[in-house]
Amino acid sequence: MSEREALAPVRRLLDGAPGRSAASSHDRGAAMTAYDPLHGPDEEPPDPASVDGERKMTRDLLAEVATANIHEHTAMVKTAAGLNYRLRSLLAAIDAERGEGK
Repeated sequence: MSEREALAPVRRLLDGAPGRSAASSHDRGAAMTAYDPLHGPDEEPPDPASVDGERKMTRDLLAEVATANIHEHTAMVKTAAGLNYRLRSLLAAIDAERGEGK
């Protein structure tokens, strides 16, 4: 998997584009609640790249979101969602490298 392919889900989250892997209750047509989790229990874990690739993408994302405006709600939600995805993907790569399952 190329770096571009691996970053596509995070880019969609950061750009707010449809097609992200984790649909919110709003996307599913359900009523919005005061609380919508970043990651639901029924979501599939990310398909990780190599540990080295994941580390690079995590560093790139950290550099990108470091300048997000903490007073802008949308920017913070996108940042949290992107970091959540990237961290789960990094952990999945580490687990895969060690031969560990979920």
